[in-house]
This record gives sequence, structure tokens and C-alpha cells, in this order.
Amino acid sequence: MPVNETNTLLMLELLSLEHKLTGYQIEVGLTRNDGYARCVLTIDEYTYTQLNLLGPFNKGRVRLSLYPKWDPFQNVHYSTLVKMNSPFSETLYFACSEYYVSQLHQLKQPENSHTEDAMVGLQELPAPEPIQLTYKKDKQRFGRIALRCIMFSFLLIFMSLRWDANLLTEHVQALEEPAGVNVAGDNSTDLFPTLVRTASVQIKQTNASAQPTDPSKEKISLENEILLDANQFEYTLPDGYVALSFDDGPSEYTQQIIDILVEHKVAATFLFIGENALQYPQKVKYASEHGMSIGNHSWNHSEMTGNSDAENQVDLAKANQALEQTLQSPITIFRPPYGSIDGNLAKLVRDEQMKVLLWNRDPEDWKGKTPEGILQYFHDTNPSGGIYLLHERKNTLEALPKIIKYLQGKNLKFAIFK
Repeated sequence: MPVNETNTLLMLELLSLEHKLTGYQIEVGLTRNDGYARCVLTIDEYTYTQLNLLGPFNKGRVRLSLYPKWDPFQNVHYSTLVKMNSPFSETLYFACSEYYVSQLHQLKQPENSHTEDAMVGLQELPAPEPIQLTYKKDKQRFGRIALRCIMFSFLLIFMSLRWDANLLTEHVQALEEPAGVNVAGDNSTDLFPTLVRTASVQIKQTNASAQPTDPSKEKISLENEILLDANQFEYTLPDGYVALSFDDGPSEYTQQIIDILVEHKVAATFLFIGENALQYPQKVKYASEHGMSIGNHSWNHSEMTGNSDAENQVDLAKANQALEQTLQSPITIFRPPYGSIDGNLAKLVRDEQMKVLLWNRDPEDWKGKTPEGILQYFHDTNPSGGIYLLHERKNTLEALPKIIKYLQGKNLKFAIFK
């Protein structure tokens, strides 16, 4: 499937929301294939009110969805925004007008890009005619939405209380230094005092939920989620834990790999390439629906430490957009191609509210090893504390059932990353 390389809008960031004498407006940052620009959009009072209810917006970055939807039951457009306040992110819904939807449509047209070489200025875009909303209609619609928000808030509080009752959180310090990862030297930033070091991880243990009756819809409820540290980018696991990770997908083997994992009640972390995600969006969705963790593995698997910061910023944004338009949720994990990373790239990753995941066990399954050769690596190394680097390959697929059974026989706890 050919990839569209036109100058498309990759990410939309909310910079400010204001009510002025001349009307309502938002300032937004636009990341496109050819760079970054800012512009000011005039919006209607209805959308302004809905956005304003979700504020304040001064405690981190705010990403606006490029894909508003139509709710035929409530007879209203709605969209989402993501508040990214490291290390947390929050997805919120808001109703919007057809006028706002038309503004997004204009921004997504390639001819509306405004790239500048140095300082970014403001551009005033022409606004379409505002839709006619009567006060009575707005008031009734606002009341319905407000009521739904209140009910949803009570539901979240109730669920959080039940969650806290079952949640056991313990902090553990990783015990083993990683090996076999190529980390490029940092020549421009002092972001990390030590480029290669072991991270503290937080392990969340939860009770497994009831299994669905339809095996094809089964979603793994994993006991151990590793919360990565945003300030470090070399990781290992404590003794007694193991993690499987799969690079370079999605591919023709993705669904079969997931089916084997689900059959053995194990989850894994999948690091997807942006180009492949556009080609196989259903495989991305399948992984998410079955409880797998999903991360960014670049747009096209290039050697990113050889690129400029501007090229890498676009690369990360394109890959995230390819994944997020399917998942409708932010991507928070990044694995650099070839494990090659420096301080410049690490800073860009952190600016995108992502965390770097590497590995410390490499069976080198990409070299065309036989299933038996891949399995033998697991027998020849101590698996405890290991983050295994695997790839979506036929031989890896064939070896996977025996790999899982071997690790389960060691009484290891399987983990995924968040």
C-alpha cells in the first residue's frame, strides 16, 4: 500500500483559549510533514464553552484530536483532547459545533500549511459563516451534556474506589545492568546525567477480571504493568519478572502472535512502525483489544541519531498519528530503531510525553535463526529480569509457544510497559 507523503497535518496542539471583544478564538500549534507553525482560529461560543469547561490548560501540553465524530443519538458533534502533564495523560471529551469541524477540515488541507524557518508568527485564518444556534437549543444541549458529565464523574469515582480496594502497588529497584544496546553519545544536552542506567520501576498488581465467553474477544488482564520513568531510558526488570516485546510490526504475523499470547494468558509489548500501522490498522486495533501494550518504533525504521531534530520531530509525530488515529488514545512508549539514541532524540521523545523502552536480552531472531535456535537462546541465558527483543517473524512465531511454556515453568511474572 503506497504511503501518502503529501504535506498533511500530523498533530494539533491547543496553545490558548480566549474570549475577546471580537469573538472567541483558540491559538493552535500545527505539526506538519514540513515543520511546525502556529495559527489563530475563530470559533463559536458553543465550542468555546465546551472547551472552557475542561480547563485550565496551563499545567502541561494539550493535544486536540483531528478526528471529531458525530453522535446520531444526541444529535451533536463531539471530539477529544489529551492533557499531557508528565508522567500522566488524561483524555477528555467535549461537544463541538459543525463550525469547529469545518475549521479542522480546513486545517487538514495541505494548502493551508504555514511553515516558517525561524520565529513562528500568528496567522489569522478566514472563518466560515458561523452556524445558527438559538439560545434555547444551546441551553438544552448544554444541560444534557453537563448531566452526562456529572453522571460520568460519579461513575469514575465509584470505579476508582473499587480499583483502590484491589490495588497493591509496590516500588522495586531494578537489579541488573542492561547489555547489548547501542547508545549513541550525547553531544549537545545534559538531559540525563548518565545515559545508561537502571531505572526504578513501579509494578501494579491487580486482580484479573472475569473472562469473556467469546474466546476471540478475550482480553488479557495482566497482573504486572511496569510504569516507565520519563527521566531514564535504559531499563531492566527486577528478579522474578520477564517481558516479551515485539518490534517492526504490525505484519502478517501480528494476529497469530497475539492469539498465541492470549491462549497462554500472557501479554506483551508491541513496538509498531508508523508506515506499517497505516498498512495494517486492524492489526493495531487487534493488539489493543486483546490487552497488549503498544508503542512507537519510528515512522520508517531509519537511524534517527543521524537525522536532524526537525526530521525526528516529524518522524515521531507521523508515527504517533498513524497509531493514534486507530487507537484513539495517546502513545506513551518509544523504542528507537537499532536501540540507537542520544540526548537530542531523548529530549524530543520526552517533549512528546513518551518514555524510552530498550531491552537487555536479544535472541537475534531477525537473522533467520530456526525456531529451535531461538528457543535455545532462552535456555542458554538467565531469563529472570529479562526484557526480550523479538520480531514479527515466522520462526519466532513457531518458537513462541515453547518460549512461553519455558518461562512459565520458571515461575516468572510476565510484565508489559506503560
